[in-house]
Amino acid sequence: MRDVAVLGIGMHPWGKFPEKSFIDLGVVAIDNALKDARLEWKDVQSAVSGVWQWGGSEGITPGPRLAATLGETGLPFVNVAQRCATGGSVFREAYFQVASGMYDVVLCLGGDKSPKGFFSTPGKENPARYDCIDTDWIRWRMAGLTNPACWAIDCKKRMEKYGTTELTLAKAKVAASKHGALNPNALYRKVYTEEEVLASPYVCDPLRLLMICATRDGAAAVILGSVEKARQLSAKLITVAGTAIGTSLYGDPTMRLGACYVPTEAETKAPPVSESASASRQAYEMAGIGPGEIDFLELPDNSSWHYLQYLEILGFCGPGEADRLLADGDTIIGGKIPTCPSGGLASFGEASAAQGALQIFEVVTQLRGEAGQRQVKDAKVGMAQTYGAGGNSATVILKK
Repeated sequence: MRDVAVLGIGMHPWGKFPEKSFIDLGVVAIDNALKDARLEWKDVQSAVSGVWQWGGSEGITPGPRLAATLGETGLPFVNVAQRCATGGSVFREAYFQVASGMYDVVLCLGGDKSPKGFFSTPGKENPARYDCIDTDWIRWRMAGLTNPACWAIDCKKRMEKYGTTELTLAKAKVAASKHGALNPNALYRKVYTEEEVLASPYVCDPLRLLMICATRDGAAAVILGSVEKARQLSAKLITVAGTAIGTSLYGDPTMRLGACYVPTEAETKAPPVSESASASRQAYEMAGIGPGEIDFLELPDNSSWHYLQYLEILGFCGPGEADRLLADGDTIIGGKIPTCPSGGLASFGEASAAQGALQIFEVVTQLRGEAGQRQVKDAKVGMAQTYGAGGNSATVILKK
């Protein structure tokens, strides 16, 4: 296997774009990545796209549609579906295509247009630009288990076990908002106060509205290539240190999105969000490093519970210690482990298949030293971690 470098990155802004299709968003992100890499579409030898799960048959196979829009050059186009872990999984597929020596320039895209409100089932095709989503999924209606409900159950367990308070949950939102306010690409650029977060209405006790990320549309693209190709194109060499995906372990006590199963106490032998524990462990081993050598972290802050849980499960502190890490300011830029320097999902909103690619966009920006006011000083190694429904996860570690 040979070393793999990032040749270019690009994104489409996050927001709600009823006038645009999924393809429109993806083409903008790809065009921007090509410009960043100083390449043309005809230079791309292979491509990988995340599946847009809300888009019916064309969402399942977006590659040919993207190729038809950008120019049908006959290149192989792989479609990957891993729910919210799609962006990191697409990256991993592209990585192996380059690392194997098969191709020198491979594009990967994560893009998404979210349904309104809470996520429901992948649904109906809609000729009128895909805005009609089936939100009447029988399982959610009968069980009442939207994503925030699952997260709230695990958050309650955390509060009982470790003494986490609503004030700590509010602090997580405030920390992310401080970074997002400095990011010109962020959708929400306001610094929130703890009082504002605690005054927002409950969505599902103990999680309040401002403790949960919105759902939005967006797209981000990354072009990977051989180190030789990177040296021809750019002086800023960013390479892939580790990339991995993981699935859940039996006995994981976490409420698994997409299932109504919770293990009994006797069965609970795996760590929470074990799919992410597995993916990160594999990535650390591949990179030959541990959490102590990561300079900054993009984690999936779908809620304030995730912010705390992921600091622990990824090894940046012990179980129950993330509350203190946050309270001491160690997760803010300038602290021990700057967390979500982009502003995270709290500042962008969740575009399911796109968010992993957005995280990688931020990691590359930081390692290039191009993050402006939110720049992590002397950043040499960055990590992106996603969390997907159904028990799947993806980890990417980049270095310069």
